Amino acid sequence: MRTMHLATAVLLALLVLVPLGASGQNKVRVPPFGGTNYLNDFINGDTLASGARRDSTCIYVLSRGGSYLVNAVVRNIGWTLRIIANDTTGNVPKPAVYLYPNSQTQLPPGQFVDMRGNCYVKNVIMSGYFEPLPGNLTALQGALFNTTAVGLNLTLDSCMLTNTNGNHVRTDQAPKTVRITNCIFANMGYLGRSNLGAGKGIDVRGGSVDSLIMVNNTFVNWQDRIIRHFSSTANIGYLRFEHNTCVNGMSYHGFLSLGRVGRRVIIRDNLLLDAFAAGQDTDGTRQAEYTDSGEKDAFGGPRMTWVFSVPNDTTVWTVSNNYYRITPAGQSFFDSASILPIIANPALVKGSPLTYHINGKLGADSLTAFQAHTADMVNVPKVMKEMMKWYRRPFALPDSGAAKTKGTGTWKAQYDFDRRFLTYFRDTMNCTYPTANPIYTGAKGGYPAGDLNWFPSRYTAWLADPVSAVSEPGNGVPAVFELHQNYPNPFNPATTISFTLGKGGFTTLVVYNVLGQKVATLVSGNVAAGRHDVKFDASTVSSGMYFYRLESGSLSSVKKMMLLK
Repeated sequence: MRTMHLATAVLLALLVLVPLGASGQNKVRVPPFGGTNYLNDFINGDTLASGARRDSTCIYVLSRGGSYLVNAVVRNIGWTLRIIANDTTGNVPKPAVYLYPNSQTQLPPGQFVDMRGNCYVKNVIMSGYFEPLPGNLTALQGALFNTTAVGLNLTLDSCMLTNTNGNHVRTDQAPKTVRITNCIFANMGYLGRSNLGAGKGIDVRGGSVDSLIMVNNTFVNWQDRIIRHFSSTANIGYLRFEHNTCVNGMSYHGFLSLGRVGRRVIIRDNLLLDAFAAGQDTDGTRQAEYTDSGEKDAFGGPRMTWVFSVPNDTTVWTVSNNYYRITPAGQSFFDSASILPIIANPALVKGSPLTYHINGKLGADSLTAFQAHTADMVNVPKVMKEMMKWYRRPFALPDSGAAKTKGTGTWKAQYDFDRRFLTYFRDTMNCTYPTANPIYTGAKGGYPAGDLNWFPSRYTAWLADPVSAVSEPGNGVPAVFELHQNYPNPFNPATTISFTLGKGGFTTLVVYNVLGQKVATLVSGNVAAGRHDVKFDASTVSSGMYFYRLESGSLSSVKKMMLLK
């Protein structure tokens, strides 16, 4: 009884600082598709005619191993959409959500979620067409997620997104935070319904993005770009592109097309394999969207680089420990472009990773920002040679091509990239490489380059290591002491806690359970002024509410967070 009284006192003391507000979320199990129960109907059915939600705390729980069909767009107008997979102790596949033709249009919906509120999805597979019927590919639609309201947060964690003809994620209105972690993005683009300027991981052209965070993901088979912020009118305030594995990209209009950027850009510890497969060219159609940097090639056209942005004098750039490889198959495509009828003059080359401007901001570090490697991956799709050859061939019969235009009138399915079903990406693709290769310890802190999910023990170590925390300086030293709300919240099993110090000094960040018992010490030592991100991995503790307390000098702050397993 004494222990209970003490725990209650500690909890009440914490509650003085952090009002609990509403209680925990309500998990609603959604049955797999059974002939009539579309996932969109289930979700939309919880919205009343007035627009109000039956339960604003609802979390939709999908059954592992189950299949779900979506035949109409889900619109979460002013409420947070949360979708997760059920917990399991067995090796049961994640639930699969397919966009499915509806009876009116005979087409799948144009996207899965039209975001007009925040969105959090974890441990779910999503495909833009119903893969069990391969013929449905010809009706492939444009996106899976799109933001059509400003100031929203999108979190995708441990998901797989595959098969859209435009972009897996698009923000037509300026979001606050887009956070993509531990995901696989596959099969970006389809020339049966789009052109080569489509086929992107994320398109954030629609204004500003306060924070774009893409960490420990694998991107495979893209036509256009991983990030498209070309011709933007506002900044990506903070970009963190770290520990990603990127395999088989034509990169038609670039690899990372960043447009306007703000206070900080971090591009490090990434692993590239044939990621700029179309090479550097004097192709006016491609070059038309390389203009943001303002730089020119030797022939007066826009200079083609893997990463480019609108130059400015304020962004703090960190570009380091990135590794690339051009496979023999990738090199053979470059070589083929010296042979009629797809001749290139000058010859195709791998191109420069960075613009002169970014190189100048990095100084001597630019020499090692991207380094060649020799590692083979165990099982990945083939480089898209036939598509790139088709693009370069003239219109003339008998083997007509696209004649270096975006128009796809002569395209045939035989020229598609090495498109695989989601079961391949889920069960067979293997992006590991020999641990004896130098890149296995080539990332910051001696960790493997690329997506650490391919090396689970190293990923676990990285999560617990302060090397995974990233300081985010703004335009000068902040004058405030602030503990930010963890993100995502609720979470399972990891979340990020951010804090800002106006003055450096000895600082602690400690996590407590509801009994007031210390669960983890995340920070204990001297910390510089500025903003800092710290990961908390709760894989060894049980579900429930937790509190985290920041102390620095005479200042302290406490916030609550919810772990849902």
